[in-house]
Amino acid sequence: MVERPRENCTTSRPKRATFFVSFQVAPTLHNLHYSAVAGAYAKCWVMADDAISAYSKARFSVAKGEWTVVAEEAPIAEVVEADFAGRDVGLARFRAAQEKGIAIAYVCWSRDGKTETDLMPFDQPPPFVLSAYIDRKKKLSKAGRCLHFASGEQCGEFISAHSIQKNGQLSVIAHEGHVYALSMNVGDLKKNEGGVSLTRQGIGGISTFPGFCDKHDNALFAPIDKAPLVPNSEQVLLYAYRSLCREFFVKENALALIENQIRDLPEASAIRPSFDTMKAGTSVSLENLRKHKSIFEAAISNSAYGDIEYLLFTSKQAQFVAFSGLFYPEFDFSGNLLQDLVDPECRYDLLTVCSAPVQDGWGFLFAWHKTSAPTCREFIGSLAAITHENERAGADAMFRMVVSNCENTAFSPLWWEQQSPGQKAAVLECLARGVDMLVPIDPAYLSKRAEGVSQWEFDGVYVVFDSSADALQRNPRGSSIDAA
Repeated sequence: MVERPRENCTTSRPKRATFFVSFQVAPTLHNLHYSAVAGAYAKCWVMADDAISAYSKARFSVAKGEWTVVAEEAPIAEVVEADFAGRDVGLARFRAAQEKGIAIAYVCWSRDGKTETDLMPFDQPPPFVLSAYIDRKKKLSKAGRCLHFASGEQCGEFISAHSIQKNGQLSVIAHEGHVYALSMNVGDLKKNEGGVSLTRQGIGGISTFPGFCDKHDNALFAPIDKAPLVPNSEQVLLYAYRSLCREFFVKENALALIENQIRDLPEASAIRPSFDTMKAGTSVSLENLRKHKSIFEAAISNSAYGDIEYLLFTSKQAQFVAFSGLFYPEFDFSGNLLQDLVDPECRYDLLTVCSAPVQDGWGFLFAWHKTSAPTCREFIGSLAAITHENERAGADAMFRMVVSNCENTAFSPLWWEQQSPGQKAAVLECLARGVDMLVPIDPAYLSKRAEGVSQWEFDGVYVVFDSSADALQRNPRGSSIDAA
């Protein structure tokens, strides 16, 4: 493979479409113009992938400025520069959106009902400051604690443990000690108009979290850190548990971050309802993770390794991506609803996914506790149906699932820099779907995009669950069943 020169170590998404929407708004008590302005039309130009994303971002940005949306004056529509020819202010706002990702101008009327202004961009200080939010997030991420089920006063130094193994995986895909990973740097966010980007980062800091003390980390994870995945059920349980603990750590920090932000906001702030909604959703997710963590810990402490079910694909291809994560499967690979994530009273079934080193290659591991079997088996069954018809489509769906659901993912620089602009754009589009909380989930998100990018080929399949009805059992290359 020929290495390309690294002139630019940041890979960002190509220019997106520009959308225009106009709202009728009213100032809140905390708006700097409240005493003089009775209402306004907020005219918004937004760079986004689609109209739904643009609309959500426009409303969120208007709320940040302490305006309440009263009505929609003009529906969302895609626009181009020529649409504003001869309209100086409108053209200036359109061009500002190309630079900053979003631009808003207001036509206001005074409280005496007699005065109306021209279009004007209000540059008032918003109550939500992104840089301060990210700085606070970084501080929380460095606050160590031991998540081991037997943690206590005996826990000593908290270590920055890799949720993706440094020696077994990151070092394998790295070039000169670096990989490409998702950036949350403020400068990168501004440069890419708030969109996602992949940046070249040292493997020493990739996928780390201070979630265990040195003693518990070394003792608990020795079976997977000191040997390749065989596989056996103990190893699989530990891979799944590590993914779970990392997500639990991140979610605890996320809730603390949201609660801190709410405390900083005035009670009647227009943006506060957005954060209240975020808090409610994060709290439900964290509580579900807490329940699953207890279930996994009971299995580990009782050596009940048979409680774990899994599916492992192995490949002798050179590994170019390493990942570790989890999610609650809401839709299957064909877009069918599996479980209702809107109901906060439900305990959601949980699926973990990760890559792992195996003898003579690497593995793609799906794992879940038997209590999550109803949803996870059905989810895997939908993958089996696709794979049975077309193995290439199945591999594409697996790659798409990882990039869309695991922000804890690293890519080989040698592989990434060989991809075409279109292939990179497809990957970044999938990444954005997973991290943009303002965009609703497309039920069919696992069935399209990034076709042919991974070129994955799997030569072995290990199935450890009741899969008698699964097409995977009829894989022409055969399946190895581990009864551990």
